[in-house]
Amino acid sequence: MSSDTLPPYVELGTGPAVVFAHGTLMDKSMFEPQMQTLSQAYRVILFDSRARTGPWDSQWKIPDLVDDTLALLNNLGIERCVLAGMSVGGFMALDFALTHPDRLDGLILIDGKAEPYHPEAQEAFGIEFGKLDIDGTIPREWAEWCAPFCFSEQTFDRHPELVEHWMDVWCSLPARSVYREAFSWLDKPDRRPDLGKISMPTLIVHGELDAPIPFAEAEEMAALIPDARLAPVPGAGHTSNLEHPDLVSAEILAFLRSIYR
Repeated sequence: MSSDTLPPYVELGTGPAVVFAHGTLMDKSMFEPQMQTLSQAYRVILFDSRARTGPWDSQWKIPDLVDDTLALLNNLGIERCVLAGMSVGGFMALDFALTHPDRLDGLILIDGKAEPYHPEAQEAFGIEFGKLDIDGTIPREWAEWCAPFCFSEQTFDRHPELVEHWMDVWCSLPARSVYREAFSWLDKPDRRPDLGKISMPTLIVHGELDAPIPFAEAEEMAALIPDARLAPVPGAGHTSNLEHPDLVSAEILAFLRSIYR
């Protein structure tokens, strides 16, 4: 990746760098609530992965996203940062921490997982995401099927406008971009045997009602990473930083202060 092919990114604030990587179906705007809080003391960078920038005529995998993130840091002159990732962004961040530990002061995993997807889940998600191997944008009925996997029932009840906003976003996306995105992680390897190698402070933020990645998986990661702290997000599903932005921003801010005293 050269400087003229950097992914779309925004940054705000000065100080130690905090870099955010979004999840499947999402984009960099999902971290705007965190940017507003954290940028008062930190250099906050949000970027879009290759899933949002195209083209989608070939398949990529999580190691490709690691390489993209490394290139972004290099091009922005960031020697070290705290890397935060949500869902597939968290899968990438975990792999980044294992392959480039010298570049990180800390790691934040938001509704991520170290476990592989079991064959039954691979088959079920493969069938549904396989429906997006089509020209055009995501069909509305598919977005409606997916929404309960991303947002809790409590969020549906209390913040229907948030759910509606993101379904509108999804329906504007090229369907095949999300097809490629899903098949970058469906066969992800089991990273649990490697978690003891994570040397940097780690914050695990996880919705207690996360449907696709149960909270128990976050508890297991927290137990296996030597310097990890688990921050449950009550009432939140898979997009905990959007469903309870103030709580998550406060947890991240406290974590950053513990690193950059």
